[in-house]
This record gives sequence, C-alpha cells and structure tokens, in this order.
Amino acid sequence: MNASADGTAAAPLADTQASLLLHDPALSPVEVVALLPRLVAELGLGTAVTFTAGPPPTDRGPCAALPVCADGRHEGTLLFVPACEQAVARARTLAEHAGASLAALRQVADIEHRERAVRHVAEQLQDALLPPITEPDGMSIAVRYRAAAREARVGGDFYDVFAIPDGRLLLVVGDVVGKGVEAAVRTSRITQTLRALTLCGLGLEELLRRCDEQVTYQDPAIMATVWCALYEPDSGELEFASLGHPPALLLRDGDPAPVRLELQGLPLGMRDLVDEVPEVRRRLLEPGDLLVLYTDGVVEGEGDFIAGQQALLDAVDRRRDETLSAIIDGVLDEVVAGANKRDDALLLLLRRRDPVSPLDMSRPASRCARACLLNGHEPAHSSRL
Repeated sequence: MNASADGTAAAPLADTQASLLLHDPALSPVEVVALLPRLVAELGLGTAVTFTAGPPPTDRGPCAALPVCADGRHEGTLLFVPACEQAVARARTLAEHAGASLAALRQVADIEHRERAVRHVAEQLQDALLPPITEPDGMSIAVRYRAAAREARVGGDFYDVFAIPDGRLLLVVGDVVGKGVEAAVRTSRITQTLRALTLCGLGLEELLRRCDEQVTYQDPAIMATVWCALYEPDSGELEFASLGHPPALLLRDGDPAPVRLELQGLPLGMRDLVDEVPEVRRRLLEPGDLLVLYTDGVVEGEGDFIAGQQALLDAVDRRRDETLSAIIDGVLDEVVAGANKRDDALLLLLRRRDPVSPLDMSRPASRCARACLLNGHEPAHSSRL
C-alpha cells in the first residue's frame, strides 16, 4: 500500500500505472531494470524479487524466472517467488514492458549517436570550406560567422574571397536553404562553381547565370541567395550583382550618410520560374570606404528586416573609425547577441585603404585560424584590422 504526501493511505498501484512508469522517457536503462523488481514487489506479485543480468541461474529453487528482452536481445532475468499463479502472468507483462522500454531507449541513443556523428562530419566539412583570407595590398577584410545554436552550428551561410590571376578579387557572401551536411555540400558546390567560372574570364552577369544553370542542374532542389562582386584593388572599382541577397551597405569615408546598394535579382534556383537577368552595378571605392556584407540572420533577429537592417547600419556607423576587428565584434554583440536568434549570422567587412599607409597594415589570416570563425572568435594570430 502506498502512502500519500499527507500520510494517508493511497490507492494501490495498478498494473497499468506500473507499465506506464516503465516507459517514462526520463529513465535511463539502468533505472528501468532497477524499477522493474520494485514494481513487482509493490504490486504484491511475489517476494525475493531481483533482476540479474544474463540467463537465469540453473538452481533457483521456488523462484520464477522471466526473461527481459529488447528487440530480441536478452537483457537479463527477473527472479521472484510468485505470490499466486496469476502473479507470473502479470509479472511477465511487466517484464515485456521493461524490454520494450529498453529497446526504445536504445533506439533513441543510437539516433543521438548518429546525429552527433553526422553533425561532426558536417562541422569538419564546413571548417574545411571556410576559405583563408589573404588580403591584397590596399584592402582590409574581417569576417565572422555565428551559429544560431551550438547544437546546430552547421548552417548554410557562406563566403569566399578568391584572388583571380588578373589581380582582381572574387567576393561572395550567400545563404543556402538547409542545415548540416547537405547545406555544407551545397555551399561548396556554389563557391567552387563560381571560382571555376571566374577563371574562365566571364563577366559578372554571365558568371552568375552560368553558376545558377550549372548548380541547379546538379541539384534541382537547391535554393540560395548570393551576393557576388569582382573587385579591382588598384583602382578600387567594384562590380557587383545579387541573386536575391540582402543589399550590401557602403559607408563612404567622410560621408555621414550610409548607402544601401540595392539590386534586382532572383535567388539562385528560381530560373525555372522566371528567367531574369541579374542586375549588375559598379561603384568606385575610395580609401577609407567601408563595405558591409551580411546574411539575413544578422538583420532578422526580431523578425523585422527593415528595422534590423537599420540597426546594423547604425551599429556600424557608430564604430566606423575603429579597426575592422573591433567593428565586427562590437556590431555582432549588439545586433545579434541580444536578438531572438533563429538563424545563423555572417558578417563580412571590407575597407579600402592606401596601399602605402602603415596605419592599417594587416597579415593574411592563417588556415589554423579559420575554425575560430565558426564560433565568432577572433583567432590569436588573425589579421590586425
């Protein structure tokens, strides 16, 4: 007989209640096998109730021996001296429930193990895909990636800074729909296709058209936004286009009014609906100008894209005279850390500087520093921006 919290007698434990207790998802396998003999005793089904691993002993005297199996695997034996003939059948039902509970717990553990393994592979793949940042003369670059949660830190946000043999830079920031290994593979497909096409000497409009065509041919279900530019470090000329990506922001040195570089263009993967040519524009970056590239996770923390974009502009503008490292960390702490963050966030800053100026010199980021970008930390040997 159970006793309630106030000391009064509680109703006897029923077989159904006992069975449900064995299926409590909060229990561990050890707790399940410990609970089973206690329930048999509490139901009054017998005495000398024990649970032993392995097969039943050959010399067990008056004890009944009931196997506990999970998905056909023998987990142990329930031993007890039955109180009556019906007690064995009732205890056997409880043993079957215990076995089913152990099987379910093992399945959950197996799934969690596989998910951890897949996540580890995806993280390793994304680490390998983060490109090292080699800065050309006359430009400083800083980039950070922050995942929405540690458990799901492999997202679809990506970037690339690729030196072309003719001296120009390919600049890319994008966001692929999806998470995990699939997203990492898709980001790799886009960046590698863009690199290959860039080496073919294609113009930006044709570059993006061919990339969309080739990537969607390999993966018809892919969907992504991409901001892409070809930058000439010597002249400061920036040729840029967008496939449905949020507009870049430009802060002119000495000009208090930031500029949104708005563009027309459908996301990658939508050419089968509307075959629209992406709009291509040009800007000349002067020394001291600051270009801000980002993914929607930076500006959609509270669900208001316009307000989020303005918050990003304001946060960068207040810090425009600081080093890029200080700007990017301060901005992310302000506009991302306190938001209702449901998406990954990537922020990339580029500042044109005088190639001969000693005031803002930097070194290329090393490969060993790239993994730090995943968690939004600045590597100890990263560029002094």
